[in-house]
Amino acid sequence: MTKNPDDLDPAAVEEMLDQQFGGRWAVSADVPGLTAYVQLGRNDSGRLVLTGLLLMGDAIAADQLRKVPIAAIENAWNLSKPGDNWREEIDALPRLERSTGMAAEDFSQLVAQHYNAWARHVPHPAAAIAAEWGLKVPTVHTWIREARLRGLLPAAQRGKGGAR
Repeated sequence: MTKNPDDLDPAAVEEMLDQQFGGRWAVSADVPGLTAYVQLGRNDSGRLVLTGLLLMGDAIAADQLRKVPIAAIENAWNLSKPGDNWREEIDALPRLERSTGMAAEDFSQLVAQHYNAWARHVPHPAAAIAAEWGLKVPTVHTWIREARLRGLLPAAQRGKGGAR
C-alpha cells in the first residue's frame, strides 16, 4: 500500500533521495496539487538547472505533468542564492513599459537591458521578466525577438536553458 505523500516527513524523503541518487534534493512548493522533490545542479554558466524530479500524489495525470513549471522552479532556486544582489540590479533598471511616444528602438533597448540583467541570474529570463511585470510569457518572447532582430541581443541558442 502506498503512503499518502502528505503523511511523509519531507526531511526524511530528502535524506533518502540524497543517499539513493546523490546530489542535494529538496521539496518544492511550485507544483500545485502534487508533492514535488527536486534536484538541481549547476550548468556551464553556474546557474542552477533541474537535474532530478520526483512527483508524488494520489494519481498523477498527463495534464499535471505538462503543467510542472520547470522554469519557475529553476528561477526560484536561482533567485534564492545567498549573497546574490540580483534584486538590487533588477530594481535599478527603468520600469519595463512602453510609454506614449517611446520609439520602438528605445523600447527594444529597454527590453534588452532587462533580458541581460535577468539572464545573469536565471536560466529562463523571459519567464522571470513576465512574472516580475505581470505579463504573459509570449508577449515577452515577442519583445525579445524584436530586440534580437534589431541586433540588441544575440541569437537564441536552442536547448534547455540555452537561450541567452
